[in-house]
Amino acid sequence: MIRLSDRQEQILTMIGAGALLLTALIAPSAAGGIYKFSKQVKSLANRQAKYRAKKAINNLIQKNVIYLSGDEVKLTKRGQELLKIIQLKDIELIKPKSWDHIWHLVSYDIPEFKKKERDWFRSKLIGLGFEQIQDSLWTYPYECREEIAIVTQTLGISSYVAYLNTNKSPHQNRLERRFGLRD
Repeated sequence: MIRLSDRQEQILTMIGAGALLLTALIAPSAAGGIYKFSKQVKSLANRQAKYRAKKAINNLIQKNVIYLSGDEVKLTKRGQELLKIIQLKDIELIKPKSWDHIWHLVSYDIPEFKKKERDWFRSKLIGLGFEQIQDSLWTYPYECREEIAIVTQTLGISSYVAYLNTNKSPHQNRLERRFGLRD
């Protein structure tokens, strides 16, 4: 896994969003790009900021995360994978004030050829605060269907993941203590 600086993550996100400001930075001969994005370029008028941005871009090129295609900056396959991870970092779960006594279960059977996505998904479940019940069965006490759908769609694994609800868990007491749900 490649480590990226905050600036590199921002640049990668801008490229993924289709921001052509970077084209103006890298290929100043692209006069049309400079003209169209002059407002953004003005915000980078500081020489140091331009230098740091160019350095970050060159590092991304060297790491095979982005490449230049004519006057455009594009993501490599590696860059697309890193962008997915960056986008997933922003997903958080909001806890309501009270628990509705429903357990929200996520179960998956992701094949070996999607091992990297399976590992990312498992890491995300841990990061969101899910508790593992069995190898591929995780639970959370609050509604999170939309967030799980976004994560699985982004990773391209939604057909391997099931989202279920239940009002009783075999580990009820332990889970209630773990999530601080006991009155």
